[in-house]
Amino acid sequence: MVHGGADFRQPVRVDAAILDRLAALNPLAPLHQPFNLAPIRALLQRQPQLPQVACFDTAFHHGHAPEIDLYALPQSLIAAGVRRYGFHGLSYEYIASRLPSVAPELARGRTVVAHLGNGASLCALQGGRSVDSTMGFSALEGLV
Repeated sequence: MVHGGADFRQPVRVDAAILDRLAALNPLAPLHQPFNLAPIRALLQRQPQLPQVACFDTAFHHGHAPEIDLYALPQSLIAAGVRRYGFHGLSYEYIASRLPSVAPELARGRTVVAHLGNGASLCALQGGRSVDSTMGFSALEGLV
């Protein structure tokens, strides 16, 4: 799932109420979120007994210092949710989980890793945690 907004920081089991909350995030990722939700919604309607769990691309970046995630904008926009969320977090979380066995010296320190695919971004890791990302409010940002 591309966008978890400010609320979804961990994987969550999807039900109708969660699906509605995730759909409310569509304006934050209009090119991705609706297409992530469509198969979840279809399966929920056809096989409601099957468990579905949503993992969020933004979750790995929660916990940044406020000065990292906030833009220099009026407080009203910040209160409306305009902030840097970071993306490609599932990719970075995997890299951070593999670093201790592949390069322990990098896993313990500060590392910059790249996600190069349909989108591109960089993530600063410190001790396996995201401390900054080149992705911001939208999944359309990246190496800017």
